[in-house]
Amino acid sequence: MGLEEAMKALRQGRLVMIYDGDNREAEVDFVMRADAVSAETVRWLRENAGGLLCFVTTREIGISLGLEFLSRYYGMRGFSTKAPYGDEPAFMGYVNHVKTKTGVRDADKALTVKELAKVVDVALRDPEEARELFRMSFYLPGHVPVLGGRIGERWGHTELSLILARAAGVPPALVIIEALGRHTEAMPIHEAKTMAEILGIPLVTGEEIKALA
Repeated sequence: MGLEEAMKALRQGRLVMIYDGDNREAEVDFVMRADAVSAETVRWLRENAGGLLCFVTTREIGISLGLEFLSRYYGMRGFSTKAPYGDEPAFMGYVNHVKTKTGVRDADKALTVKELAKVVDVALRDPEEARELFRMSFYLPGHVPVLGGRIGERWGHTELSLILARAAGVPPALVIIEALGRHTEAMPIHEAKTMAEILGIPLVTGEEIKALA
């Protein structure tokens, strides 16, 4: 299964797996459009992926909502902001929807990411309305990281998932989570490939996705 199947899966609200490459994090992330996420999806990802569930959108949308890259915030205070692979992280904030109970539960995270997807949909039409909706609907800090993609400047899972979504005609509102499984390190790529084959999940590489940029 290649890029076409991966794009089809995204359109249909199914999972995709993306391997960023041997020379970066060497990790596989599960990716899914945020508006298709359910509490059961989050539970499955927690049990079978095990990484940090994040909401992905573009840098431009994040800024329009009033967020900024946290690397800028901490960099101005003298802290190191570069990851070992050379990039500044994509984190722009941590949020919970106002109707969550604790924010960390599977149902809470599903609610937060689905409501974030609605904000992104509004932002594509009316950024000012979206900013007000975001301000009224979420509190910060929370348990769902918001990542802003810097397409063309960075080649992490954040950007790779957005490039794939753009090619598929899917809004820039996604969830990603690292595949760790039973490991204390990242799930090895050969194991991820076996998992993808068994579950029928398309697995594509960063190099394949870069051709779509």
